[in-house]
Amino acid sequence: MTVQNRWAIGLATGTGLFSLTLASGLTFLAHLFVQEFSRPHIIVPGMELSWNVESTLEEPAVAQQRTILFKASDGTLLCGDFWAQPQPAPTIVLCHGYRITRAHMRSAAALEYACGYNIFCFDFRGHGDSESVMTSAGNAEVRDLEAALFVASQQPETLAGKIILHGFSMGAAVSLLIPPHPSVVAIVADSPYARSDDVMRRLVRYRLVEEWGRLVPHLVCPPSFLTLVTWWIVALSTVVFRLRFGFDVVARPDTSFRRWKMRAKHAMQRWSIPILLIHSDGDTLIPIHHARQIAAEARAQGVALETYFVESSTHCGAYDADPYTYQRVLQGFLARHLREALPDQHRLAGEQYSQNTSEKQQ
Repeated sequence: MTVQNRWAIGLATGTGLFSLTLASGLTFLAHLFVQEFSRPHIIVPGMELSWNVESTLEEPAVAQQRTILFKASDGTLLCGDFWAQPQPAPTIVLCHGYRITRAHMRSAAALEYACGYNIFCFDFRGHGDSESVMTSAGNAEVRDLEAALFVASQQPETLAGKIILHGFSMGAAVSLLIPPHPSVVAIVADSPYARSDDVMRRLVRYRLVEEWGRLVPHLVCPPSFLTLVTWWIVALSTVVFRLRFGFDVVARPDTSFRRWKMRAKHAMQRWSIPILLIHSDGDTLIPIHHARQIAAEARAQGVALETYFVESSTHCGAYDADPYTYQRVLQGFLARHLREALPDQHRLAGEQYSQNTSEKQQ
């Protein structure tokens, strides 16, 4: 065997070993990411939704609150709270974000209850008081929201066919992922993602930068290398997730409208639901291009969609950036689709709230 042949064999062997080691390392990191991403009941610090609402807005009396236990179609046990108006009214189903709970939504619930709506706020699987099972930040949670819609529609205080979905972040994405429901008359989607794999890459990149800085603080990681490794880890994570849990982890709200249209065409049902899309232009967790992509797809499919974009760098920060305008836009959107359904005193309460906030802003 010549020296040249030995070099060739050695190079091939070394390349093979390096490739195997690299692939094994990336697969191991993908397993770690899937384990962390799907792990239930982990609260992310700083992710709380804490609206600074008026101090005069109070939660309803205990007699008008009830806790409801219910199950998703796969048997997952879920927990929620229903706040009932004194007489039948439309019901808002509040959908929280990834790694927070319904407890963080109480201030938002109090604000909307004061405008005359019933409120149903529940914990998605793996969150809060619901069953401690894996989370997917999108696709699996569709079953939870479908079950929540059924529960909300069965409450005696809910006007038939008058349910509004109001979701935040993951909850907003799930609200766009579910098929059109005959009881849902409007969707308010605050800071949804257009596709979850982009958010996953952001999370992976953040963790890689964090770990790189901890292990080799004096060496800058090449951005191109970081991007390549991030893409590979997320790609492998989708495979690992499917093998472990049996379904695709990547959720695509941006393609929902085509699915809505095709499903309705076969079932001869109503398929278009009016949507209010809210986003912060400086959002670093879910950049605003996600909202623009959702809006473009919706309009291409003929979905009635309104947008409310604000200048803020906070995720789900539109309310805190300008609470008066947020509430006025929200109530105006709902009034166009629900005005005739609201009892007079509730409608007047909402109009009075909007008038008061307008005066304060001036």
